[in-house]
Amino acid sequence: MKPEKPNVAHSLFQETHKHAGSENYEIVEIFDKKFEVKKIELDTHSKQAVIYGKTNPTDKEKFISNRVKTSILGDITGEGITNAEIEKDGSMHGFDFYSNWIIDGDTIKHRYIDPFSNEEINDPYAFKADEENPAKWLAKFKEVYDKASYVYESSWNYFLKIDKEWYFIKYNLDLVNDAFVKNYPPKQEQPPRMLELENLAPIWYHKSSKERDTSLIKMIDYKSTFYTEEKFGLVKRGYSAGWWYLEVYMPLGDTLRIKRYSDFEDPDLKLYQIPAAYGGRNDVLFIVQKPEKLFPEQVGGMYVIRPRDAQQPDRRYKSISYGDMLQGQPYILKSEETEEYKNWKMEQKG
Repeated sequence: MKPEKPNVAHSLFQETHKHAGSENYEIVEIFDKKFEVKKIELDTHSKQAVIYGKTNPTDKEKFISNRVKTSILGDITGEGITNAEIEKDGSMHGFDFYSNWIIDGDTIKHRYIDPFSNEEINDPYAFKADEENPAKWLAKFKEVYDKASYVYESSWNYFLKIDKEWYFIKYNLDLVNDAFVKNYPPKQEQPPRMLELENLAPIWYHKSSKERDTSLIKMIDYKSTFYTEEKFGLVKRGYSAGWWYLEVYMPLGDTLRIKRYSDFEDPDLKLYQIPAAYGGRNDVLFIVQKPEKLFPEQVGGMYVIRPRDAQQPDRRYKSISYGDMLQGQPYILKSEETEEYKNWKMEQKG
């Protein structure tokens, strides 16, 4: 499949980290171009995104990682612990600690608690409980399990949450077997507090142009700057990398023209929006770019496209119909603007 014949000069496209935005929208950096962002999760209680980013330097001593919270508009509201995994309830777990940073902003690394002594545990995997009597172990385990709102097991250990505190219980091998684990399965609070956001970017070269959804972002052109061929038996396979020229369409009618260096199959660019059900706006779009060591031009980073005026409506048209969309940017045949948009424009005029 070939890209469409461009009707817009390449000079009008800018890389995301250099982009000046448009009349109604700005592009703001969350993680700079050195960072790779792996996952974006939404805290459905606080309506904030939780994002982890890291660099991949050749010199491992220069490795940097960061985890941030952002508002619906992409403003950074806090920085937290990086060396931990996030559970569905918002708790964070490291090797020998847990954290409630997502839940209440507390950045303290708390130690797990031994329910038999109620003392903190410095090293869970070297720890041995004083209680080894199977009957007493089982009684305490059932007590903690029944009270716990969240339970998971890992490496022959149980982790159990009561209120905001996490308890650690090592398997008693006289009792714990497959049947025991089946009788005491993991627990999770329902519905889960943390929601992983869905990538909205279309699958570029795996569908024909007629089947692609180009309502949000559209490939306008691709210009190769690198090409090589490899031979696999009697078959030659070519590999190309170069500049993608993309248009992003925003709700008030603005078109943001972005260029992106990547291989010819995929621009390695993901798009996210916070769902309206959790306070998200239709006019706020998060962009995540995957870096590539092989090509320094293929930069990483995370950015947010958002309204310059937070009071502007998140859409312009109540109804809209388009003309021929095959050549370049679609044009409007007929439209009806929302009352919110009309009122906002009147206020802008003073």
